[in-house]
Amino acid sequence: MSQPPEHSKPPSDRRRFISNSVKIALLAGILSPVEQACNAKSKNAEKKNTSSTKNKNNRRKWNAEKLVINTKTNVIHLPTSAFYVYYDEIKNTKEISVADWENQVQGQIRLNKDKSGNILEILSLQKLRNGVNENSLNSAINTLSIAFGNDCVNSKGVNSNTTNYRLHELMLQLISLNNIPYKWQTFNDMVSKPQKLGKRQSWMGDENSFNERIKYIKDREADYKDRLIKRASKYNIT
Repeated sequence: MSQPPEHSKPPSDRRRFISNSVKIALLAGILSPVEQACNAKSKNAEKKNTSSTKNKNNRRKWNAEKLVINTKTNVIHLPTSAFYVYYDEIKNTKEISVADWENQVQGQIRLNKDKSGNILEILSLQKLRNGVNENSLNSAINTLSIAFGNDCVNSKGVNSNTTNYRLHELMLQLISLNNIPYKWQTFNDMVSKPQKLGKRQSWMGDENSFNERIKYIKDREADYKDRLIKRASKYNIT
């Protein structure tokens, strides 16, 4: 049977055709800006990633194997490559002797508080470079204890070294190898602990657990002394 000509189609079909055409046109008008926005966002993301990678690749490596003071801010830094791959370069510096640094950290001159834990860890280990004995251990203990004091409290009233468990562990070893009485009391006098201890830090939660760690280290005294000397020699600080 032959189909009726176009003009003879029912009016409802023509209205439906026109309605669908209008909807398609409207949808295209809505999707086009969305597509353009997505494409623009994708291009911006690619540009940002490219820029970030370029800046990272162009970042200059700067380190110094010595204590230096920023003469503009009076802040002491230790930008050693043993700790930092990148360190923001300091243009105005003055070298500070490792042997005499304690006498220079006073008044307006202060340690970089954000990195004070790393600085004092290295400086305390330098005390052991010529051997682990009672005198060098006492010096190392006193140096490391500064990390937990008021000199390392930041502008927000927080000392981030209280959660630097590597420092607590080092203090434990120094006290364990030293022939001093009341090791538990000495440890608590020298450090600040976080309010909550994790499972791996439970050894400093009570005296019995602490003494078990002391015994473990003392039973391996020669090994721990050798470890500390090797650890100290890792930093070639002048």
